[in-house]
Order: sequence, then structure tokens, then C-alpha cells
Amino acid sequence: MTKSFLGKKILISTAHPDDESYAAAGSIYKNHQVGGKNFLICASFGEKGSSHLKKPVSENQLKKIRFRELKKSGKIIHLKKILVLGLPDGRIKKHAAEIYDQSLLLAQKIKPDAILSFGPDGISGHWDHVTMGRIAKKIAQKLNLPIFTFALSPKITSGASKWLKNRRQANWYLKKISFQKPSFKILINSQIKKRAIKSHASQMDNQNAFTGFPAFAVNELLKAEYFIFKY
Repeated sequence: MTKSFLGKKILISTAHPDDESYAAAGSIYKNHQVGGKNFLICASFGEKGSSHLKKPVSENQLKKIRFRELKKSGKIIHLKKILVLGLPDGRIKKHAAEIYDQSLLLAQKIKPDAILSFGPDGISGHWDHVTMGRIAKKIAQKLNLPIFTFALSPKITSGASKWLKNRRQANWYLKKISFQKPSFKILINSQIKKRAIKSHASQMDNQNAFTGFPAFAVNELLKAEYFIFKY
């Protein structure tokens, strides 16, 4: 039987507000339901995520907007604490050492049972995601903790590279994504995940949270969440 993080104190390590909702909102919520505790470290305020805005705002304004959205999502999925490091969105890789030091100190204080973050594919291939996954892995190894990484359903990985391309901007993403095979899945409450995602209204086109994704893929994303277990 594959080990799971459900019912544990988990530290979720992400790059931007909304990462937690798209990748694992249902599972984070379920962890709370079964008695676990959820802590989130987010590297940036996501101030570069302006492509979906109907009216232009400054980066400082967008930071405030996205932080409010993250707190709203956090209430829905029961994040016990949200810690935003405030590093530059899109340039996480250049600040990896600083993020590692800050995250390690926070992890030592929180004392989680497990860490939850991105794997080598970054789910979408975003360099910020990939970097946060690498940092999370180093911290897990340092503290001798299991790490669970986000994965896509095997039913949609074959076409995911094409769909994700619609959401990309040059230089922020891996040129080629090699999706990893998940170890296990967690069935989730689709309504909770939709509510969490829709909390990040500034990142959607006309309330469409899955721009460019076919209906069957959206159904897969809302039905279950997949993870890779490592120790």
C-alpha cells in the first residue's frame, strides 16, 4: 500500500498563489477533514500574472490582489498558515539559495511530517515550479522527511504538453516536459477544488479556470489528484 500524507502535518511548497489550488486543493482539504494540518510556503506574490487582467494594475497592486485571493483559497481548503516569502515572480531560480535558507528555517519551526511540492516536470514546466520542487526535495532530504510531488492523471499526460502550451510565455518554461508516472491518487471533492481555483479570479479568462483544456481533461483534474511518493 502506498504511503499517503493524509492525516499528517504537511508543508506545501509552491511558487505562486493559485499553485496550491490547481495542484492539490482537494487533497489539502481532505487532509484537514481527516485531522491533518496544512502549512503553505509560497515563494512569490505572483505579480507577473497580469495576462488575464481586464484592466492594467501595477505590480504592487497585483501583489495585494493575489495575496487576498490566496487567503480566500486558504480558508476554503483550510491552510493553517500561509507564509509568502515575497521573492520576484518569474525569477525564483535566481533566488534559490535564499529561498532554501528561509524555507528550511520555517520547516524546522513547523516540524512537518511530510513535504508536498512540485516534481521535475513542475506540472506545467514552469521554471519557478521546477525550482521550488528542487528546493523542497533538498529540505526533505536535510530533515529526513518524505516528499510527495504533484502529478497529472496518466489519462491526460499525452495531450497535456499541447494544452499547457496555450498558457505559456517564452523563457519561463521548460522547452520539453517529461511527465512522471504517479504513485497514487486521492479522490477529491470537485466543488471544493473549483471554489479554491475560482478564488484566484485575477488569473482566469471570463471565469474559465482551464483555458485551452478539453472537457475530458478538466473532468480528470476535478475528479482526483495524483502524487508521487519519495523518501
